[in-house]
Amino acid sequence: MAAKVLVIGATNGRFVEAFAKVTLLHKKNKFSLALLLGDLFSAPILPSASPSAARHNDEEDIQRLLRGEITVPLPIYFGLGRHSLPQGVRERLASSAGEVCENLFFLGKKTVLNTSDGIRIVALGGQLDAGLVTAKTGDGGEAVKEEAEGLPFHSAQDAKALKGANITDLLVTFEWPEDAQNGSKIPGALPGTRTIAELATALRPRYHFAPGGETFWEREPYRNPMRENEGQGDKKVTRFLGVADWGNAAKAKSLYAFSINPKDTVVSVPPNATGCPYKLNNQRGQKRGHAEATGGDSFFWGNHTGGDQGDRRGRGKGGRKQQGPPPGPENCFFCLSYSQLEKHLIVSIGNDTYLTTAKGPLTNPSCNPPTLPFSSHILIIPLTHTATLETIDDPASRASTLTEMHQYRHALVTMLKSRGCGAVTFEIARGRNVHHHWQVVPVPLGKLQAVEEAFRAEAKADTLGEFQRIKPNEEGDYFRVWIDEEIKEESDEEGLVVGLRGDQYFDLQFGRRVLAKVLGLKTVHWKDCVLPFDEEVKDATAFKEAFKPFDFSL
Repeated sequence: MAAKVLVIGATNGRFVEAFAKVTLLHKKNKFSLALLLGDLFSAPILPSASPSAARHNDEEDIQRLLRGEITVPLPIYFGLGRHSLPQGVRERLASSAGEVCENLFFLGKKTVLNTSDGIRIVALGGQLDAGLVTAKTGDGGEAVKEEAEGLPFHSAQDAKALKGANITDLLVTFEWPEDAQNGSKIPGALPGTRTIAELATALRPRYHFAPGGETFWEREPYRNPMRENEGQGDKKVTRFLGVADWGNAAKAKSLYAFSINPKDTVVSVPPNATGCPYKLNNQRGQKRGHAEATGGDSFFWGNHTGGDQGDRRGRGKGGRKQQGPPPGPENCFFCLSYSQLEKHLIVSIGNDTYLTTAKGPLTNPSCNPPTLPFSSHILIIPLTHTATLETIDDPASRASTLTEMHQYRHALVTMLKSRGCGAVTFEIARGRNVHHHWQVVPVPLGKLQAVEEAFRAEAKADTLGEFQRIKPNEEGDYFRVWIDEEIKEESDEEGLVVGLRGDQYFDLQFGRRVLAKVLGLKTVHWKDCVLPFDEEVKDATAFKEAFKPFDFSL
């Protein structure tokens, strides 16, 4: 079903009159949500400024907004513009998880958001600061981080981190993309930055919005370059619009409404569409061999982390295996941009990570208690294409990804506990991985106490070494497992860790093999556990419904 979206130009402090107009429009059109571009509030008033300069930055209006006395008729999302947020607003955001007041939400400096209508929004606020790397927490900890989040600047690393979002319906930026006017017959484009052009090229959004100041500029739709393995039905068309500020002197258009159906995968190319205006030298999509392009022996589900079960590309002198380069995002079964992604397995998408039911799940209703009549073997996957979490370049993105993965793990543990199960989560962290992920497997509470000893015994049998309850060495390879009946505050992120030597054979089915013994299952390998398509859909749907009360991303 199509959702109606309203886009509002920067209000620059005139939000009271803008929201009043939006209230009238919403009564007639019933919008699902609204995006407010650029600055919601006006520039901070300098001590030397005259009293008249504060007419659109009335502190009383801000306080009324914070008290909920100004009607915000529908969910409105705003980001960073040219100016920092007012102090009172920053204080509210620090304690309210991004909500200024009812229906008014702050997108933050960089955000990936999934709305209740299934619309995926990616936002990058503020101006590019080439010298900015990331916020240092220092002794200020979270306070420093929150202060930096409200500053109107982003770094190239912030933009790079968002490229991992892959699938995007709406892209919202403060700055325009460089060369947006290329191939267009419509005059009036504003200058932009290469960073935004690169982000738009990577994400290929259906709509891209930026504030236009005194200008409203709607470019002809443009066709995005197709990626490896995409067919004619995978065409991606982007519409870029610069929407003028609210109440601008030129009386340029400051409101724009449109409808979008996020589930509509059939794209018709408009007759006035142009080629992509961004002529970048580093666009994705290197040519790869057939085995990699099709997934070969399915590096996604089992044979993708190296060792003796890796991609066998032939052998050279002495029988040594010759491996090609690991697949990139365009050929990775874990990346949302992959053209053959099995989307029916996806059950939740957060800001930095997402969940899928497992392909070839180890567990099934026969080994689960009656209160868990579906597999619940779940994968927690970073949106960023990365071999390990430690190889995510941007420290802030790395930290937020790890935090959200643990949020999902905690939510899964809580959900499974409510149905009489514990949760065993394991990861294989190796530099030769294609795309890092965690696997979560339900284990009935009566069998949970046997899991740790089973892992220790199997590690000894495989001559892996001793499991230790420590934080892993970030520079080394390791296998880690968490065994949870419920989430505890103290040291629950360490888990049991065993190091992996670079030249050591490691069975990628190790985690599944141990749990199969605990659960009394004879079938271990994922290939032998694959369900028919309709059963995969049924399993994912059942889990998604059961997980809703625990899913913080909704």
